[in-house]
Amino acid sequence: MTAAARLLETLAEWGIGHVFCCPGTSEIPVLDAIAEAEAQRRSGLPEFVLTTHEAISVSMADGYARASGRIGVAYLHTNVGVANGLAHLYAAQVARSSVAILAGVKGSATLPHRALTTSPRLLETAAPYVGHAWQNLRAEDLLDDVARALWRTTVVPEQPAILTIPQDHLAADPEALSVPVVRRGVRQGPDAEAVRRAIALLLAARRPVVVAGSDVARRGAEAPLERLAERLGAPVFVESRRDLERWAFRTDHPSYAGLFEPGAPLMAECDLLVLAGMPTPLEFSAEVAALPAGVPILHLSEDPAEPGRRYIPVGAVVGDTAAILGELAEGVIEDCAAGALDARRDWLARVRQDGKDRRSRWFAGVPADAEHDEFSAAVAMRNVADVVGGDRLLVLDGVTSTLPLLRFLQRTRADSLFSTASGSLGWGMGAAAGVAMARRERVLAIVGDGVVQFGVPALWTAVRYRLPVTYLVVNNGRYQAVVAGLSKSKGAASARGQYPLTDISGVDISTLARAFGVAATTVDGSAGLRAALGDDLALGPADGPRLIEARVNDQLWQ
Repeated sequence: MTAAARLLETLAEWGIGHVFCCPGTSEIPVLDAIAEAEAQRRSGLPEFVLTTHEAISVSMADGYARASGRIGVAYLHTNVGVANGLAHLYAAQVARSSVAILAGVKGSATLPHRALTTSPRLLETAAPYVGHAWQNLRAEDLLDDVARALWRTTVVPEQPAILTIPQDHLAADPEALSVPVVRRGVRQGPDAEAVRRAIALLLAARRPVVVAGSDVARRGAEAPLERLAERLGAPVFVESRRDLERWAFRTDHPSYAGLFEPGAPLMAECDLLVLAGMPTPLEFSAEVAALPAGVPILHLSEDPAEPGRRYIPVGAVVGDTAAILGELAEGVIEDCAAGALDARRDWLARVRQDGKDRRSRWFAGVPADAEHDEFSAAVAMRNVADVVGGDRLLVLDGVTSTLPLLRFLQRTRADSLFSTASGSLGWGMGAAAGVAMARRERVLAIVGDGVVQFGVPALWTAVRYRLPVTYLVVNNGRYQAVVAGLSKSKGAASARGQYPLTDISGVDISTLARAFGVAATTVDGSAGLRAALGDDLALGPADGPRLIEARVNDQLWQ
């Protein structure tokens, strides 16, 4: 039995159900092993899912990992395939997604030379985006190396891993291959003294604010966070649009206060900001504060490197998010004698009212219906929020449409929204396909027209495997985020109202989708969009992919 055949068995032992792959000739031993397994009708081995671009392989593995809670595996081809996948590997890294990259490389005899599709520094190329990078050195060690790479993706805080495998090692039939022990990642409990310190900070606070991070959803920790918020009497925000990877707090909870906006005036009055299950917020630029200035921070993190990365906290607890929140909820008691609970209830009422006022202003500023030239991305997103409800499975990759959608959207179902904070265009096309494959229910992916042009190969895979994903493409014909940046910069482009290198119009996206075999429709107003989304609600997991192209004007709403 070849090492490639035993590789398939090892993946199966680790519970890997799917491997996302755009193969090349370096993968011939693996393809032969698959053919042999199919000829022998062997069951239980992972399904290799064919993609036509390595970026889609990686984003599908990422979406699959997030939605399934299992390891997502992408098999890439040599240095060119790894290079194609790096942008979405970065997206997986930012989201702390358990993605393992297996990269087939040329035979070991060619690696020191300038051979085709070889690079002497391939692992260095990928190293900034992974927590573990290794090349298999001996065929005898292949299974150990594969198991180690898989294991490292589960080590908290999770990060992707990459293993490069020479072609001749896969084709070898060594006398003995070590059999790895199948393990899973271990979560650590928080330090007792750190928990006591955090409880003291919480009880002393009169105007606390909690920001629910993606780890709350990842660990299924919504319930202990709700208990903590209720006992503390604190408002809970979800992460800002720029940081959001998963929605972590239901909008119908009495403590829900909206999207976190560090510059909101009330945030300056906060006397304790609790970052719950999240990294330090991402900086867009040094001039824009990621957190309100001068507000004390209590950071609850699974990564010991995060507290203090940018802002020095007054307290920090490191460990499993669910365990931390559970212990804090049990330790926080009502302190009525000191008037703390009454003060916090008044604060919660103020924050929630402020959130309602902001929401009312958003509704007043964006009409419920518009057609043709008046149909904007913001109107479209309000229509989407009205139709899809609170529990539809969503994937978001619309750079300038995501914010208006999140402002209107209701979320009542746990872990049902996946987004990207990476800036890697095209991620949502493959990620939505991976989410659909993991959950086997219909996914609505809201993407921009620029995202489609980066991720169009995902349509082929969605059709081939009849994946239940509907792509709603918000098409404004330009790189709107770049236009927004130019407008804010107040430079020559803004002064003249001319924005170079931003016009990407001219693609009939619905026709493009049909060319791949995707049923597609085009709408240019609220009535058409509502009707298309209503029809989509009637579709089931067996109905295959769909695409709705919403042609909107270039009005930007922030």
